[in-house]
Amino acid sequence: MVDSGRAGVALWIALVVPSSFVVHKYGGSAGAIAYALVAAAAVARAPELPARVSDRTVFRFALITLVLVAAVFAVVYPIVDARAPGAGSDDDNTLDLGASALLAGRFPYAQTTYLGNHLHHLAGAFVLAAPFAALGASALQNVFWIPMFFVAVWVETRDSRRALELAWLVLALSPAVIHDIVTGTGYASNAIAVVLGLWWLTRTRHRDLAAAAWGVALASRANFLLLVPIACGWLREHVGPHAALRAAAIVGATVALLTVPFYLHDPQGFTPLEAADRLLRFDTLAPHLGGALIASTAALAVALSFGAMDAAALFRRCAWVQAFPVAAGLALSCVQEQRLTLWYARYAAWFAWFALMALAAGGSLKRHETARRELVDEREQIGL
Repeated sequence: MVDSGRAGVALWIALVVPSSFVVHKYGGSAGAIAYALVAAAAVARAPELPARVSDRTVFRFALITLVLVAAVFAVVYPIVDARAPGAGSDDDNTLDLGASALLAGRFPYAQTTYLGNHLHHLAGAFVLAAPFAALGASALQNVFWIPMFFVAVWVETRDSRRALELAWLVLALSPAVIHDIVTGTGYASNAIAVVLGLWWLTRTRHRDLAAAAWGVALASRANFLLLVPIACGWLREHVGPHAALRAAAIVGATVALLTVPFYLHDPQGFTPLEAADRLLRFDTLAPHLGGALIASTAALAVALSFGAMDAAALFRRCAWVQAFPVAAGLALSCVQEQRLTLWYARYAAWFAWFALMALAAGGSLKRHETARRELVDEREQIGL
């Protein structure tokens, strides 16, 4: 499954960290440790499909996997979606309310979920959820975006077997993904939409359209906006500074169109601003500590926008930018509460899917380079 020890560690982190909160919540510290060890062993010894398996058979396995995931969602989600405290999540209700308000031309942030929580998503999240909400539930987006991620891995690696093996590994070893599917939580689908938007932007000739689409995905949560400098760095290197500036302008305009009007409509009622409390809460430990973390993350994003980047480096640097506040939040939460607490790990989905795409892109580059060298050696042997 993985080509090196470092890749194996990265894969283990991408699988385990986002799930550690869920496992610790239900299994305690002993369960979390056992899970981490089992995941490490599984990553190290993950079985692979035999090379003789045909693409048609792989496609059939993939289709069966998708049907099973859809069946789990169809059976479990209605049970979990009890709309009561302690049962499921109100994240899907947030997206349903926001999407419905947008479709009806209403201000989305005047509502609260059935748990009394304000809507903290930016409007891009409601735009992404709207087609699924129109079909009956925004929770359906997980059944769409998660398979789409592995389709993109297939395209990136040109290896359907590896894409399917990775999908099986994620479904088997990432309880956070299963939790998102059965509760309708949009963490995975939100992160994947941003990952795939960037992936499309770096591969297509229709860059203006891709930049606008990525802008919609970025306008879902403020932390994703910090990825723009890194994307511009990649575009500046590979397609030129003019194209990078144009893409940045389109992304910025799209984000502004989806954000500024709602803020101007009711600055006091613009509840996404409350999401900053996830970092500003640490001001109780030291004055302005939360603001310093935000500024440090932004500085890291700008620093990582310089230097040569292939596709793997692009997604890896995006993962680092999204991982930094999560790592800081985990450490500071434990200090603040003076005990082991992993609730901040639920935000690790923001970096995990970037890390998985980086592994796919890096593995693809290695295999293509190996194939190229073998072809060159063969030509030299026959005197071409």
